[in-house]
Amino acid sequence: MRIRRALGTAVSVLLLSSFASTPAAHAANGTLSVDYSRCKAGTGIPGVACLPEKVSRSEKDPQDGKCFSLLTENRAKIRKLTNGTNRTVVYYTDRHCTRGARTLGPGRSLTEPAVRSVRYPI
Repeated sequence: MRIRRALGTAVSVLLLSSFASTPAAHAANGTLSVDYSRCKAGTGIPGVACLPEKVSRSEKDPQDGKCFSLLTENRAKIRKLTNGTNRTVVYYTDRHCTRGARTLGPGRSLTEPAVRSVRYPI
């Protein structure tokens, strides 16, 4: 009897702890930042078709498992990706988190990476 009761308690504790640690419950605490340049229309200036424009974007406490597309424009280039979170991020060369490249540790930056999307692992 005691063994069954102890085993039942142990299984309950294991189930509760596994539910508490489900991936959806976690966020990569901190901020993922991306700096990129894109082509802005020359706005009627003679001989100028494109003016470089610098843009910054950030995502506060990104969720694990969610794919973040970093760029929406074709004529844009990421200059710096900074993983200011407490988790390692996986970065990809396409916008849909399918063509994996490498990983970027917490607090690390990449300059001019060939990256289009990122995901924090589950």
